[in-house]
Amino acid sequence: MDTLKAVLQAYSIQPFYIEKQTEHLYKVQDHYQQYALKQSRLTQETVGMWEQVYNIAYTDFLSLVLPVYLTKQGKLYEVQGDSIYYVTPWKGNSLTELDQPTIEKLFQSIGRMHAKTKQQQMVESAQLKRTFQHYKQHCKQLQQELLAAVEQYEKNRFMSPFELLVCTQFKELDYSLKETERRIEQLLYEQEENSTWYYSLCHKNITTSHTLTHQAQLYLINWEKASFDYSIFDLVTFFQQETSEYDAPIDLFMHGFDKYMDENELTKKELYLLVIQLLDPQAYLACVTAHKETKATMIEQIIHLQHIFRRILFGLHFSAYVDQTYDTIDLEDLDDTD
Repeated sequence: MDTLKAVLQAYSIQPFYIEKQTEHLYKVQDHYQQYALKQSRLTQETVGMWEQVYNIAYTDFLSLVLPVYLTKQGKLYEVQGDSIYYVTPWKGNSLTELDQPTIEKLFQSIGRMHAKTKQQQMVESAQLKRTFQHYKQHCKQLQQELLAAVEQYEKNRFMSPFELLVCTQFKELDYSLKETERRIEQLLYEQEENSTWYYSLCHKNITTSHTLTHQAQLYLINWEKASFDYSIFDLVTFFQQETSEYDAPIDLFMHGFDKYMDENELTKKELYLLVIQLLDPQAYLACVTAHKETKATMIEQIIHLQHIFRRILFGLHFSAYVDQTYDTIDLEDLDDTD
């Protein structure tokens, strides 16, 4: 507690009380208002990028970024011991109900941030082709491994619940791997046509728990993992985090994505890469491979497998939505015209 008080003293905050909210977050009340005090995971090597986020938010008017208070010395953070602390206004709780207006506003805000900070870069086509051809071969190997596991399970006179679940889900997993191969071919075709890619400021950890609403204003908090990267990775993180539960509002996410595209229209290559990431089968196969060796209970294994499967299933729904809603290429049609 003395450490927290020393941090607050650097901000000239005299607390009435300090209430622990999570392991690293504290709610602070003084004579006038409430604050959020965060013991961050930032280091001297990563804090520079975190500071850059706030400089960009100031110059580009990014209202999505929850502001931080300055210390008496004019710094964005305070160091105590081995930890870096920062203070923000206390803006209430994270989102609990994902209604359509809120989801649309979130995606609009993310799209606007990506668009405002977008920068262009050229990616060497031969290198990218090697990378994705290798990944395609890797997916084919995973497909063979999954088929071998299913065939082995089916030889058992009595399958375990986990094994039965894998066999039941095999059809969708097999299709997702074929869909991945199709999207890779589309991406490589587009790369041959245009080698330009774009990167933007990305939060890199967008979840509903890092989203706040206060008086009609929406904020993203916890920018500690932020970096410049392909904008689709923010979308991948959000979708994978939010679609693992059985009642995920998939239709709302699709509508939200349309609003994102209104603000930051992705290229065809970016759409294909987004789908490829959402269909990534590696976590599923790792779960199957570890089935006999893990110390997790059967129930824990099944829950974990279901979460991964739901994310992949969302990827299949999203891939179909991209085909229906946006102008994507069909390589078979191109072959027919040759």
